[in-house]
Amino acid sequence: MMGEFNLEELASFSDNNVVSKNLYDSQKACVNLICLEEGQTALEDTIGQKVVVVINTGNGSVITGGGEQGVEEGTLILFESDEKRLLKAKTKMTALVTAIPKG
Repeated sequence: MMGEFNLEELASFSDNNVVSKNLYDSQKACVNLICLEEGQTALEDTIGQKVVVVINTGNGSVITGGGEQGVEEGTLILFESDEKRLLKAKTKMTALVTAIPKG
C-alpha cells in the first residue's frame, strides 16, 4: 500500500518542542517529518540506529564527534548507528528522518 504525503501541509511548529510526525513505522524502518524552530535540536535519541536525514526546508548544522558542519535545504546526511549526532536549526527547518534499527 502506497502512502503519499504533502510535507508542506504536514509541517507544524512549536516554540516549546520539536514537532515530530510519524509517516511510516515498521520493524525495519521508521520515517518521521521533524519540524524545528530556530535553535531547537533533534536526533539525540537515535544512537544505536542508522539514520538518513534529508533537509526539506531551512538550514542549520549537524554536530558529530568530528565537529560541526552546516546543512541546508536539499542536503542528505547519513549516520552510522554508533555515531553521535545532533541536528540544530539555524532557521525554521523541516527534515525527513529515516531511522533503521541496528541489526
